[in-house]
This record gives sequence, structure tokens and C-alpha cells, in this order.
Amino acid sequence: MTFSVQVAKRATCSLADTPQDQASWRTNTDFTNPKEANVKTLTSRLAATLTSAALFIGAAAQAEPLVVTTGEYAPFTGAALPEGGLVNGLVSRIAQEAGVEITFEYLPWKRGLELTRQGKKAASSYWSMLEDQNDLVPVGPVSKDQVVLFYRKDKPIPNFASHAEVADITIGATLGYSYFPAFWDAAEAGTYKVQTTKDDIANFRKLVAGRIDAFIINESVGWNMLNTQFTPEERASLTTLEAPLATTEGFLQVSTKAEGGAELAQQLQAAFDAMAASGALDSARTELNTLLGIGGS
Repeated sequence: MTFSVQVAKRATCSLADTPQDQASWRTNTDFTNPKEANVKTLTSRLAATLTSAALFIGAAAQAEPLVVTTGEYAPFTGAALPEGGLVNGLVSRIAQEAGVEITFEYLPWKRGLELTRQGKKAASSYWSMLEDQNDLVPVGPVSKDQVVLFYRKDKPIPNFASHAEVADITIGATLGYSYFPAFWDAAEAGTYKVQTTKDDIANFRKLVAGRIDAFIINESVGWNMLNTQFTPEERASLTTLEAPLATTEGFLQVSTKAEGGAELAQQLQAAFDAMAASGALDSARTELNTLLGIGGS
């Protein structure tokens, strides 16, 4: 969703609106016909007014909306989803509250983030807090996500109280996702193995085929994907651990390398805080949840 710049209509004006105007054309003209002076002066003023209006309208037309990179992550983000999904719909409303015009550009997740970090795009929606926040300012949180492990019912994984208990299994992860630091720390320590794959659907297909033991994903995203992309039999073969791996917050990451980026982040955060204080944020979430047919995030 983008928000259009509204250009005010030009107010009409007439010659000699004040006594000073009437005296002016008399003393500054070199002809004796008042009607001719009236017409010439009016023409000149109208030309100046129209030129100013054209410059103003041209400047408004040239003002490009700020580009926010994002990716496909239904039901939270998606080009075909109503209002772009729950998170992007919320980001649009925050931008509207801040008086900022934005447009979403759908890219591979990792590429979108790097373009944002380099200042080539204004912001990226949406990410957890990153280990490397250089050149990025988080705005929000725009989501609260419960991250879980999906697994096959015929190959159960015991519930756990800590990452150390999830041992000796292979977990599928999606290339470009940040997840959370503890997940990668445990993988690097050898607690479990991680196989990265290009997208979530490919990971679910590997899980259904038994090529990995579990798949880490946002719970709402996972069930939405299984309900729309897989057969009832495939869906019925999978379940999740009762305990989530983590509950994480998601943020709009704003580039400080983009022109005016630091000020933009402050502007958007102020709008977010105002909406949260007034209850407008919760109302927006409820409306978007209903529109998308999902529960709260």
C-alpha cells in the first residue's frame, strides 16, 4: 500500500485587491488606458502564479516513495495478501501515521537486507534484532513471533527445557533468515546439525521425505504453509514440539546510510509509540488479523 501526496488547489487572485495594488499599476505603467493596464498586469500575475503552481506540482510528482524491501512470508508478508500481510499492513499504517509515503519491493530476503544496509533502499520489513545491526535502526516491534520445531509424528522429538536437550538431530533452516543467536550458537557448538535450504517449502518437503529430523519456523507461518501448499495427508503427518524454541520480536530495519535514514527511523518510531499509546496499534492488528483470517501475532 502506498499513500499519495495531496496537492492543494491554487487559490484564485485578482488584480488590484488592495488600494496599494491600484496605485501601483498607475505609477508603474507608461500607458494611459487603464483597461489595457488591467489586462496586462492580470496576465502577468496569472503567468507567475501558474508557473509557481507548476513548479510545486512538478516537485510533488518527482518525490519518490521510500522503498521498503520485503519478501514472501505468509501470513505476515506477501505481495498477493490483503494489505501485504499482517506485518506489512501494520508497517503501512505506521508510515501513514508518520506522514511517510512508502512502497514495498519484494526481493530475496538476504538481498533485500543487504541493499538496505548499503543505503540503496530505505528500510526492510521485517527482521528480528540482528547480531550485526551496523547501519540499521530497528523500529517497532511490529510483530511477536513464536518459533517452533516441526517434526514427523512417526519420528518424534522429545520436548525439551533448553537447547542442550535438542541433541543429535538435523534441523532444516531457511537461507537468509536470522532466527535468533542461541539457535546458531548451539549449532556451532555441535549440539545439533543445521542444513540450510533456499526456502520454507523446500524445507517442509525435506521434512516430509525424512531427509531432515525437524524444521525451524514461525508457528503461524508453518501451519499457513502446510494448509495451503501440502496435501491433507502430508499435513497430518507433521506436528510441533509443545515448547517453542523462542518467542522473538520482529522489527522494521531502517537504513542509516540512506539519505535522512536516522530521522526517518525516529519519525516512524514516534508514530509507532503514539499508535501504541492510543490503542490504534492493537486496533490495526485486530483488523488485519480479521482481514487475513488468522489469530493474533
